[in-house]
Amino acid sequence: MKTIKTVVDDDTYTMLARKRRAAGLPSISALFLKKSGVLTNKGEAREIVAKAIKSSAKQDIGFRYRLCDLFPAEQWEKFTVGARLSAGRQFHAYAAEARHGIGILPKTSANHQMYEKRSRV
Repeated sequence: MKTIKTVVDDDTYTMLARKRRAAGLPSISALFLKKSGVLTNKGEAREIVAKAIKSSAKQDIGFRYRLCDLFPAEQWEKFTVGARLSAGRQFHAYAAEARHGIGILPKTSANHQMYEKRSRV
C-alpha cells in the first residue's frame, strides 16, 4: 500500500478536523478519500480499527468494552453499517492474535462482542 502525506498549517488542520467530525469519519484521511469518491466500507473500516487500537491502548487494564465504546456515540452512529460490521471483524481478528493486550470476552445478550484490556503492550 502507498502512503500519501499532506502538510497543512494549523488553521487548515483545524478546519479539516471540524469537517471530519461533522461527516462522522474516523480521520482526515478518510475525509480526503470520501471527498475523492474512493472511500469504501473496507477503507472506512480500516480507519475505524486504527483509531480503536489507539483508543484501546489508552485504557486501563481491566477495562471491558465493545468496539463502539471506544468512540463517542454520535460519531459511531455516523459510520456506515457496512464499515462498522467490517471493523468489528477486523478488530476481532486483531484481538485474536493475543499479542496486543486485548482479551476476547463472551458476547452480550445483544450479540455484541466484548473485549477486555489485559496488559500494556
